Amino acid sequence: GSRIEFEILEPGRTREISGIEVTPWLQSHSGDSFGFRFRAGGRTLVYSTDCEHKLGKEEVGAYREHFREADLVIFDAMYSLADAVSVKADWGHSSNVIGVELCQLARARRLALYHHEPANSDAAIEQIFRETLRFEELTRNGPALEVLAAYDGLEIDL
Repeated sequence: GSRIEFEILEPGRTREISGIEVTPWLQSHSGDSFGFRFRAGGRTLVYSTDCEHKLGKEEVGAYREHFREADLVIFDAMYSLADAVSVKADWGHSSNVIGVELCQLARARRLALYHHEPANSDAAIEQIFRETLRFEELTRNGPALEVLAAYDGLEIDL
């Protein structure tokens, strides 16, 4: 008895779906992936995971716009920066450091580190989280960016 409808989204084109503005964009990942900017009720949520976020001039400009003043950015932070730019380059995932830098440039308010490395223990994820907080503090150039490590069952009010 259900009625299922599919909306085909075109990268870069904002559509309204059930009262929510949705803007998708193509991301860097083998087999492609999409990031999404959702806007409703004066709040903005960005979902950008399964993506290798690069720090080249063109990529930074695009992500700065996608993440611009978002209330929350859910971000692929699978690797350390060292792994993301060397051993795991071109694997389609990013790092906590790149997430902080992009969110600071875009003046986002909150960053949720997501898509943790499955081989990491809870203690390793906690250590990465503490290092991320310290990095954000040391590189802050405006209002503080709230950083959290996502976990199963986490609920966030926007």
